[in-house]
Amino acid sequence: MDRKPGHLTKNPQDAVNALNWVKVVGVGSACVGKTCLVKHFCESKFSAGYQPTVGVDYGFKIQHCEGIDLRVHLWDLSGSTEYIDVRNELYIQADAIFLAFDVTNQATFDALDSWLKEIQRYTTGTPDLIVVANKTDLKQKRVISTNESKKWANQNRIKYFETSAATGDGVDRLFQDILVTIIERKKLWKKANPTG
Repeated sequence: MDRKPGHLTKNPQDAVNALNWVKVVGVGSACVGKTCLVKHFCESKFSAGYQPTVGVDYGFKIQHCEGIDLRVHLWDLSGSTEYIDVRNELYIQADAIFLAFDVTNQATFDALDSWLKEIQRYTTGTPDLIVVANKTDLKQKRVISTNESKKWANQNRIKYFETSAATGDGVDRLFQDILVTIIERKKLWKKANPTG
């Protein structure tokens, strides 16, 4: 290297400021597959064994999207009511929030209204909201139809996606859409290419 020890070639603060940080939060009732969605996106993995999230789980991925490297922080919030004090702090400054429910469990769909109220109460700014119908691979057990799910999403002016964390179907499309929407809203392409 051609630099003297102790002399950086770039100002560390400028280097940090040049990074594009994104915060995505996942919420919904317990057992809907939030952790599996995050793990599939971050690690391309699926675990069939259920381990309830205690408080919060976290995922990180550097994702190249629309010519921009994003540092994506994924916060998977426990669906248990005892963790409301943890959840309400983590909604702050979220760029996007996805509300997940299990298409084989009516109660998780019915709970979407209360999750939406919690989000509206604790968020700052205007994060993008997405409703995610998960476990679509379990076609024989499905009790919430696509039409019913889409109707709820449309009534609440929220984007709608169907996914299967088990097969990976729809997971990449979900997160790609979330990230492209954030890039457009935050005008990150201008930060990456100030002259463009």
